[in-house]
Amino acid sequence: MNWLQFGVQWLHVLLGITWFGYAIAMYFLVAPPLYTLAEDQQRTAFTRLGAHAARIFPWVGSLVLILGVIRGTVFGPIQSLEALTTWYGITFIVALIATIGLFVNGARNIAPAMEALQTTPDFPAAAERLRAITRVDLVLFGVVFTCMILMRFGV
Repeated sequence: MNWLQFGVQWLHVLLGITWFGYAIAMYFLVAPPLYTLAEDQQRTAFTRLGAHAARIFPWVGSLVLILGVIRGTVFGPIQSLEALTTWYGITFIVALIATIGLFVNGARNIAPAMEALQTTPDFPAAAERLRAITRVDLVLFGVVFTCMILMRFGV
């Protein structure tokens, strides 16, 4: 057994679960009850959650991306540009693009939307904008997750 390959795969999967799990948990489990609180309590809760996520997820996302590329190239079947024309290679590229999209959406849209919740006078509109942006993340995570399963089966 190649222990380095095992470690790369293990960490890639763990961090991917952490990133995707946070998005799912926030959207379906944490945010709905928070929206029932008074506006000042919502602002406090989202401010704290956003600050915590802003410290963690740039690292998590970066590592997921880097380890995924290593997993597919150094320890995987993408050994040449020609390999990118196979079904596996195409699936790999789709997953890579979706992951970059997640990273960009988090940095350019979600982080500023979380910050806007702290100061905006129109909190309900800002909260709805955050929900809409988060739905984009969930779709992109769905694409990445589907690609990971397809690649596991050699597609």
